[in-house]
Amino acid sequence: MSVDPDREPPAEPASGTAWAGSAPWPLGPSRGLALGFVAMLPLVLAYEWGLAATGGGSRNTSELVLFRVFEVFGARADLARWVGLGLAAAWALATALRADWKLGPRLGRILVEGALGALVIGPLLIGCVHLLGDALPALDLAPPRGAPPLERAALVFGAGAYEELVFRVGVYSALFWMSRRGARFLGAGERASRLLADAVGLSGSAGLFAAFHLAILLTWLGRGGEDFDPAIFTYRFLAGILLGLLFRLRGPGVAAWTHGLFNLALLLGAGPHVFL
Repeated sequence: MSVDPDREPPAEPASGTAWAGSAPWPLGPSRGLALGFVAMLPLVLAYEWGLAATGGGSRNTSELVLFRVFEVFGARADLARWVGLGLAAAWALATALRADWKLGPRLGRILVEGALGALVIGPLLIGCVHLLGDALPALDLAPPRGAPPLERAALVFGAGAYEELVFRVGVYSALFWMSRRGARFLGAGERASRLLADAVGLSGSAGLFAAFHLAILLTWLGRGGEDFDPAIFTYRFLAGILLGLLFRLRGPGVAAWTHGLFNLALLLGAGPHVFL
């Protein structure tokens, strides 16, 4: 369904968006983000509990980037971050309740779609790796040993929400908007400009998602990282592509639940050694 940004959007938008349309952003009106953020709240709460339980020593890179602005508050940075999260949650809930979106069924559908996404993304990734054949070195990810601590599981699960907010809601949308505007400025038609914007947003957000695990990009955050490994980088890039497609077609809530549940499955041992 196309959405004219100058008109009032429908009272009950779909959890995702159609591929074509006239809206300048991938998700159209902010209501798509509002519903998605409401769906992400359990992941955010799980992450915050895990962070408190571990003393804040295992913060996710995306969460650090997202809330880096609050460092200006010094010792009160955590308090400012919690206030920001609370205001964002209040805005999302108020938007949803004002629109009468029947939150129960919608959130239930997002959860089911996220669980299904988590089930299929692993085999899809392994299939993509196999299709690359000899062009990609063998992927060697050692399985974890024993059950992880509950707080570690909460951090890994909840990190999916922050990574989707940064790389899909943030990076994908920004690249989409800039590419679409640039294409229209150069005279491209509406359909061509949107296709280009989607291609740039999808590939750019996936590439940055994969690159943000590398030490060379994490030094400015004062964090360690990985050395470049072409197999693992490609694996993460493909994961970013699949999550970007979910974000584009089904919305940020489904992408975040898929990401969080898949992270949790990997932590529990459902890696390539299971699928192969």
